[in-house]
Amino acid sequence: MYSDPQEIKDKHKGDIPTLWKIYVSDKPFYKNFYFKISIGFSITLTILSLMSHISSYTLMIKVINTTLNILPNLLGFNLGAYILIVGFGGTDILATITKPLAKQSDYSFYQKLNGVLGIAVIVQIVTLVTSFSLNLWDSIQADLILSIGNNYFIELVSLFGLFIVVFLVVYSIILLVNVVKHVFMFAQTIHFCIYTENLRKKNDNENKKQMN
Repeated sequence: MYSDPQEIKDKHKGDIPTLWKIYVSDKPFYKNFYFKISIGFSITLTILSLMSHISSYTLMIKVINTTLNILPNLLGFNLGAYILIVGFGGTDILATITKPLAKQSDYSFYQKLNGVLGIAVIVQIVTLVTSFSLNLWDSIQADLILSIGNNYFIELVSLFGLFIVVFLVVYSIILLVNVVKHVFMFAQTIHFCIYTENLRKKNDNENKKQMN
């Protein structure tokens, strides 16, 4: 629990750095299971592309096209969940989930929930912008080849682009598991609070009947 006015103010800043601090409040991002899986998958796919007869450029374009088709729907899902959680107004339940937690650097479960949702949305936005930028690069790469005259440079850029876009896509998708987990925890907390309140009222009514 914190009581210093400045600390309270710092814990409730509405900027991106604070959002990031909340997201990594329990562990560094590079130790996160979802980050490790995404890095491992992107490294593996990049190595396989080097060992196969399929060029990294062709594979990158296929990944980008698939991303531009499915990512807007995922982004819409996360934004909807984010708006739902932020707009929740149950005072009694919020009193329970806004208590600072020592294992999360004194950020509450409600702040952590919003941090997970916020970072998931930002990662998906970055993925969408990156895919769009690489798609734009693809549309002008023919001119680049003519002006530079070096296919090795194009292949190197494609290989790097493949690694980045695969990592971002996998990270964007796999973060949905984390979002679902935290939304479920939120739902369970709501259910617990309502259940215990109903149980308390039932016990109070039974006690009153016994007294009468």
